[in-house]
Amino acid sequence: MDINPLLSHSQERNSPLPPQATSASRIRYAIAQSLSDVAPLSFGQEHVLTGSAARGIADKFSDIEMMFYAETLPELSEREHWLQSVGARDIVLDQEQPGEQEVWATFYIQDIWVEAGWRVINAHEQDLANIIAGNVTAHMALMLAWITTNAVPLHSRGALTRWKELLRQYPDNLPQKIIDGVNEYWTQPQGFAIRWALLKRDEPMALANRLLADIWLLLRILFAINHEWEPDWKWLRTETQRLSIKPAHLAERINAIFSQQQSEYTIAEYLRLIRDTLLLVPSRYDVTQALANVYDSLRMHGFEA
Repeated sequence: MDINPLLSHSQERNSPLPPQATSASRIRYAIAQSLSDVAPLSFGQEHVLTGSAARGIADKFSDIEMMFYAETLPELSEREHWLQSVGARDIVLDQEQPGEQEVWATFYIQDIWVEAGWRVINAHEQDLANIIAGNVTAHMALMLAWITTNAVPLHSRGALTRWKELLRQYPDNLPQKIIDGVNEYWTQPQGFAIRWALLKRDEPMALANRLLADIWLLLRILFAINHEWEPDWKWLRTETQRLSIKPAHLAERINAIFSQQQSEYTIAEYLRLIRDTLLLVPSRYDVTQALANVYDSLRMHGFEA
């Protein structure tokens, strides 16, 4: 598949990508559009591009992520025929199991990796309904809202526009649930003590795991109080830029925690970042015990709180 004519054709079709989209994003959109154009009717009436290409920030390392929404999953033979017809190589294709609502295929088009999924549209809409109702708190499940919000159409009958409109309203009850979940960990009397102990024991992997888990919790609080859908954390710098409520130099401080030699200073800086996050939480959410535990942990080890 020659991508140069595809890129020109996609530009002629008034690409839905952000105006500042990278050339890598435009190339990936063009390929995804061409794949959608030759998809059989059984792939459904709603085809979307997701991931970094849809957000316009893809680079030469980025893959193509696309999803087909249909009333029922297409037969394996139809998916195989489509992949063969577009010249896909190194194909890994899911074998559908009874009752499944989603299947995937991964493959290369030229030298670009593609992840293509097929999902039953009713199952997708039910998942979105649960998210909008505030019934979903798990990070991976909530990411569906972020993925859908940032998707761009390849072939649409209006469903994607409708989904995005529904997701504009962040559930009022979700921040409380997210914060309550964090409090389960951070309000324990000796909750932060293990971090200092792991440092003294010279267990860097275990310490890094604890710090990372807590930074994820910190980020969940920030996205919740900003009423923003939780992203894939691998896009830390890009996604935290859109938060209006956040500690100063958030991404830089997080990256410093994980790029410097572990020391008492590392743990102190991590606790100060948690402190600064909790101080931003509106008073209607109770984080006083968690904040007190942060202060106590800092003082106990000789650092100003």
